[in-house]
Amino acid sequence: MSLTIKPNKEQVLSLQNQLILASLPANKRIAILKKLGRYEMKLARDRIKKQTTVDGDGFEKRERGSKKMLIRIGKSLEPYVIDSNRLELKHRNVLTGQIAALHQAGGKEPMGAAKMKKIHGKPDYSAQISRGQAKALIKLGARARKTKGSGYRKATIRELMASMTVGQAELALETLRNKKSKQSWDIPIKARPFLGDSTDNVQRQLVSIIEQINQKQRG
Repeated sequence: MSLTIKPNKEQVLSLQNQLILASLPANKRIAILKKLGRYEMKLARDRIKKQTTVDGDGFEKRERGSKKMLIRIGKSLEPYVIDSNRLELKHRNVLTGQIAALHQAGGKEPMGAAKMKKIHGKPDYSAQISRGQAKALIKLGARARKTKGSGYRKATIRELMASMTVGQAELALETLRNKKSKQSWDIPIKARPFLGDSTDNVQRQLVSIIEQINQKQRG
């Protein structure tokens, strides 16, 4: 995902300023667009910090938890100038850009076991189960032998964590839920547009940058 700005598109610049920009050498045009890119990048990062959209509305909240959204995505934005006349604000990493695009417009993120491994790494199936896994097993009816007499009773979190591995827990959860683990699924993503700007604001900023350069040249 990227924000693309061409100074002469849709009258982003007046004719006079288009002529000024066109008369400058390529290295100065690149410097102007890079400076504009850093400005737009700061706007996007500020929105993420405040958790607000381009229109000033608050971000859609997480389904679970209250941690801020898109913090890492904002850090990886970079301005790129193409052919000294086009600015692109995008992410260094392609996967990060794809995730950012989903949050920008909303949609569904396809997920699968292989992708989960790529993101989180391969689980250690011989490791001790987590407290969350133990709670899930108990909720589904996990039982343990009684210490006295015959029969079974409700298992405790401590017992399960002391006696089961991650691999055993995953198999038990599948059995208790009476279904096989999904190989692929979709994660719905709500729109949280953080990247973008109005034509008027881009023009004002470009004019300001050009005037700063002209003043330096005159000085």
